[in-house]
Amino acid sequence: MQRDRVLIERWRAGEAQAGCELLDHYAGYVRRIAVRHGVAGGADFEEFWQELVLRVMQQLPNLLERLRTSFAGYLAWQVRDLVRSWRRHRRPTPEFEPGSVPAAAAPAPEMVAAFWEALRDCSGRLPPREQSVFEHRFLSGCDLGEVAARVGSNANAVAQAVFRLVRRLRDCLTAKGFDGPGDFA
Repeated sequence: MQRDRVLIERWRAGEAQAGCELLDHYAGYVRRIAVRHGVAGGADFEEFWQELVLRVMQQLPNLLERLRTSFAGYLAWQVRDLVRSWRRHRRPTPEFEPGSVPAAAAPAPEMVAAFWEALRDCSGRLPPREQSVFEHRFLSGCDLGEVAARVGSNANAVAQAVFRLVRRLRDCLTAKGFDGPGDFA
């Protein structure tokens, strides 16, 4: 961790080579996490890597303050967060004629109702703080900063709560026979 802190300080002071050295050291680690979460290799990973580097550079001014235990842990969290948003933006959208929805894309109303009932039950089983984060983040559509302000926390803690609650919801929904929120996304 000390080596990473020194490199971050040098990078913040304007030494681009220190940033390259730091990121090169963790490139294999990032690739393993990204591939495990569904990022393909080759050009897809290169594009993903560029987005990750830009994200880290944007956070560079206060990066040391954001580190809790290690730069590796911070990177893992950033990779997982970026993979989620990256998938949403890269998901192909089918082209339909205005006003038409193919039968395969429209689930039966009783399945939709069953899914929402299962989601309501699963979210009701979350600890109170995670319930609040769930409501603000997913039902109200607030970003991490807005959720943090509403629950009296910081964005890093909220991101960790989101990670935990998504995992709990996924497990609960799977136990109820759904593949998770993606069933009707």
